[in-house]
Amino acid sequence: MQNKYWALALLAGFSSATFSVHASEFDQYLQEKNIIDSKFKIQKKAELNELLAVLSAEDSRTLPLQIDQNTIIEQLQLSANKTTLKGLITTPDFSQFEKDLGRKEVMKMIRNNLLNNCEIFFEHRYQIENPYKVELSLSSQTQTYKTDISQKDCKLK
Repeated sequence: MQNKYWALALLAGFSSATFSVHASEFDQYLQEKNIIDSKFKIQKKAELNELLAVLSAEDSRTLPLQIDQNTIIEQLQLSANKTTLKGLITTPDFSQFEKDLGRKEVMKMIRNNLLNNCEIFFEHRYQIENPYKVELSLSSQTQTYKTDISQKDCKLK
């Protein structure tokens, strides 16, 4: 039973809060550079991708990043239309949890965790106003779980 609690803690991940996403400083910077317009629609995708590649490289210097006791993010890649995250489930007894719950239920819990934390993954207006998704790949000792969510799945305002 203890195994299930550890795994649930892993899958609970970040704490969530419900709020509308307002224009961030980054959105404002992109508007000043005419990379996005006043409605946050991408106007210069190549320039945005170049800028996000630089930010991804900067962020990668802080990786791996332990986001909780049970999960480590090893790779982060940003682009104009998606964020890609790759990581490891480090819970020593997670394989027993996988056996007890089953792959389908574990996938469902991981996806629900992403959906419960949309504000974290879609923090900029341009990510909400344009086709955008977050792709997550988490590997345990025995399985790899891949899922994604789009801004439409999140229903952010």
